[in-house]
Amino acid sequence: MNRFDTNSSARTICSAIGLGLIVAFVCSAGCASSGGSSRKGSSTVITLPNEGQQIAEARQLALRAQETEDPAKSIDLYKRAVEIYPDLPAAWNNMGVLLLGEGRLMEAADAFGSATERTPNDPRPYFNLALTWDRAGYLEEALEYYGAALNLDDRYLPALRGAIKAETRLGNSSPSLVERIRTAIFLERDPKWREYLELQRSWAEAEVRAKAGLPTAGVDR
Repeated sequence: MNRFDTNSSARTICSAIGLGLIVAFVCSAGCASSGGSSRKGSSTVITLPNEGQQIAEARQLALRAQETEDPAKSIDLYKRAVEIYPDLPAAWNNMGVLLLGEGRLMEAADAFGSATERTPNDPRPYFNLALTWDRAGYLEEALEYYGAALNLDDRYLPALRGAIKAETRLGNSSPSLVERIRTAIFLERDPKWREYLELQRSWAEAEVRAKAGLPTAGVDR
């Protein structure tokens, strides 16, 4: 994540694209990974003697962080929680949300990255990671993670919004973009977003037709 330029990030964070971070709540007992490890082909399970106590302590710290109104204290509690027991994806994700809110983009990206590693089937941390890159001004990287979120759920509206905005800002018109816009319009209930999406649909469709050599009236965004 060393591609972040902290000075440029501080400037670009003020130009957020109108997308909201997704906060996950602290995992229940069923969310944690199993406490032991086993060798392939063997029924013997090796369990760490104090792992249950570590999990309980980490969860208590994460719950305190969730209930704390001071972002700095909350971040510190989340850090202590994942130091004790790293397999708490919601704690990583929520800590990333707070770090991003403080403008600490590199740390936020690391936290969201840790969340994606521990919950690879959840689109929310991928979206938050994409938004972090987006706010830092790295649209190509942002698109990669918006795409990762959409690979998990192609109707996930926050990621659709982000991917469409990033694509249109880059001028990347394509049939896949048109399809994403149409899906987003079908799901969208916010009138301002619907107006924006309809405008982008007209532009993207005209661009795709022009690239194919088909007649088009053209649309000015």
